[in-house]
Amino acid sequence: MPQDKEELLRELVEKYAKMYMKLAYDNGVPYHYAEDIVIDSFWAFYHSRHFGNLDENATKAMMARIVKRKCIDFYRKNSHYEMVSLDDEAYEAEYLSKYHGKDPLNIVIEDENYAAVRDYLDNLKDIWRDLIIMYFVEGRSESEICEILGISGAVCRSRISRARKFLKEKLKHLYRSD
Repeated sequence: MPQDKEELLRELVEKYAKMYMKLAYDNGVPYHYAEDIVIDSFWAFYHSRHFGNLDENATKAMMARIVKRKCIDFYRKNSHYEMVSLDDEAYEAEYLSKYHGKDPLNIVIEDENYAAVRDYLDNLKDIWRDLIIMYFVEGRSESEICEILGISGAVCRSRISRARKFLKEKLKHLYRSD
């Protein structure tokens, strides 16, 4: 048994750090953040009243709970950020070029408009939503859509027309030219 708390901590880190790194990674934390989470978890356990008072199995279980909670905290803190890999230069350039030379206010408005359109699409009737996505987003022909959905051409055209009118009415406030 280790002599003092620091020695016990060092022993625990050497023995179980890899296991908790894997646990954090398996919980969806990117590898380069997993190490920070594990270190924070060891420090949290070290400063708890349970450190040094539990047997080995209880210590492992307690550490596993702490690591899982730190993973949840990581996602709560970072959920509003879009993760961009700095290793993927092409994606980064594309992502940043979207904002080059634009007024920040216009960017915010475009993002809000996109979110509003997406919400209306998500809340459309199933028969309209699938058809609208296939026709306008995927660019499929009416005949392809008819074949996939098992409907006639007249029904397809009618649904596209009704869905277009519905969306135009619901979204007119976004594209009003005053």
